[in-house]
Amino acid sequence: MSLPIRRLTALAAVAFGLLAAPALAADYTVDPNHTQAEFTVTHLAISHVHGAIPVTGGAVTLGPGDLPTKITATLSVKDLDTKAPDRDKDLRSADWFDTDKYPTMTFVSTQISGTPQAFTVTGNLTFHGVTKPMTLTAKEEGRIADGRGRTHIGYSATGTIDRREWGLNWGRTTPGGALVAGNDVTISLNVEAVASQATAAH
Repeated sequence: MSLPIRRLTALAAVAFGLLAAPALAADYTVDPNHTQAEFTVTHLAISHVHGAIPVTGGAVTLGPGDLPTKITATLSVKDLDTKAPDRDKDLRSADWFDTDKYPTMTFVSTQISGTPQAFTVTGNLTFHGVTKPMTLTAKEEGRIADGRGRTHIGYSATGTIDRREWGLNWGRTTPGGALVAGNDVTISLNVEAVASQATAAH
């Protein structure tokens, strides 16, 4: 093979490799000031109590097709808020979250599938000294560039866990047998994350 042909072949191989290579991952940092994590629990089997646990940090990595490939989050359980100081004090006690011993909650994804408009996130949720898998149903809410050229991306997600699997076994009942606090906890997330460097929204 002549030298020019060899060079052309090498250039073609490099070009093909670039075209075939997967898109580089894009990293986003969760913005705690514009991110909410809320929970809902039934009360006396007839109503619902709502609360919030502040998200203090986290990250989202995007892969090809803009589907997240990894999601992590850290929440401050010791700062939970149900708009009732006495109830919040009770929830922080050893009967519930025991926040003096376990002040934080973490989530680390292990599997993500679907499309940006509808995807499922399975991961390890850790709190109260216990790590168990949980699954969230999520979607991208949109993305936009701010005045400094940073891309912001929004997500919403929901899931349900049984609190007893994480050792929250408080189970007082009414005289009629209804649970004062339900076992199932619905978790709702609204997340805003910012690109780690200035990029154009797409």
